[in-house]
Amino acid sequence: MLNQIKLIISIAFKGLIYVLAKAAPKNKSIWVFGAWFGDKYSDNPKVFFEYVNQHCPHIVPIWISSNNLLIDKLRKRGFRAYNIHSLYGVYYQMRSAFAFVCQAHDVDLFAPALSRRTKIVNLWHGLPLKKIIYDEFGHLETKKNLKGRVIDRLSPYVHMRNDYLIATNERTQKTLAGAFRLPIERVLITGFPRNDVFVDSSLTPAIQSDGPYKVIYMPTMRKQNNGSNALFEDFGFDIEKIAEALNCHDIELVLRLHPVNSPPEKLQEKIDTLNNIRFDTSDDIYDTIASYDCLITDYSSIYFDFLLSNKPILFAPFDLANYKLKERELYYKYEDVTLTPYSFNWDELINNVVELKNTANDAYIDRKYLELQTMFHGTHNSESFSKQLIKAVERL
Repeated sequence: MLNQIKLIISIAFKGLIYVLAKAAPKNKSIWVFGAWFGDKYSDNPKVFFEYVNQHCPHIVPIWISSNNLLIDKLRKRGFRAYNIHSLYGVYYQMRSAFAFVCQAHDVDLFAPALSRRTKIVNLWHGLPLKKIIYDEFGHLETKKNLKGRVIDRLSPYVHMRNDYLIATNERTQKTLAGAFRLPIERVLITGFPRNDVFVDSSLTPAIQSDGPYKVIYMPTMRKQNNGSNALFEDFGFDIEKIAEALNCHDIELVLRLHPVNSPPEKLQEKIDTLNNIRFDTSDDIYDTIASYDCLITDYSSIYFDFLLSNKPILFAPFDLANYKLKERELYYKYEDVTLTPYSFNWDELINNVVELKNTANDAYIDRKYLELQTMFHGTHNSESFSKQLIKAVERL
């Protein structure tokens, strides 16, 4: 009974906020931003938020978050930031003309405060290799019982809503429009702001010319956490042997698992004792991604972004057959949109890394690499992706 009372109060309160948001006049200069369930400061919204702060004095950019420590950090940097449920946070969301997210408006921001007159621009979090949203889960839509239908009717703000998306070219525009069931003209071809780090030298981290050869391993998300463990345990991750090989060739290996997966505890403890293998758990890999000499992945869409770096990419689809069978379907035939040689275990991978380190980059940036660049990014002009996005939004 108590839970039902709480539910009724919550629906009534959010309904009131939604009514007020519908009535609130919108200010075209107020733009609100949020990312990753309101908890993190990262990804496309972060880069675009900072660009707007720096280059658009006519816009009032507001970062919205449920993380009070993050809010304090942003305020110390001179940014406007408010708690998602605070008076100011709700006020600015109600008044905003645009809201920028990378997941969905009902998880990155406070959905009841965003009326239909606030345009939701989903900056998303990467070009998809694996099928996403309706292409992957559309068949799982189920009919709700009477209680669920009543709650939905009283909570119109929770329905998935994306007024606009962004893409990198016409090919990816078509893919994303289909996945989100949006008219293709609502998918803006601007490129992803987070990829500015690959095309704007002022954003690229300083690289030590006399430092080790740095490679980063970024496998895709596994539905079950033991899937990430298997990538190490089932494919010959001999930590002592690998550390010795890396040390002999002055190579540093950084491991970054998908945020929903965690490394095996025993492996973490062993790696903590090494100086040439480590885990990266930073909030935003795009703060440092451009400093790496090589990317290693399996099915993660980050490689689409890394193509802009003109640096080598090694593919390690250890479990390719099993992944195709048990995980998500892909938009493309894997072999058509990836680069060889493949590595199917850690011995092969480390051998390929060593060979790569001792070979000029030009040997790996071959015709297929350049074809994939064009296939997924088109021809890049001199403008940053953030600037292209500003222009596109201001035309809406």
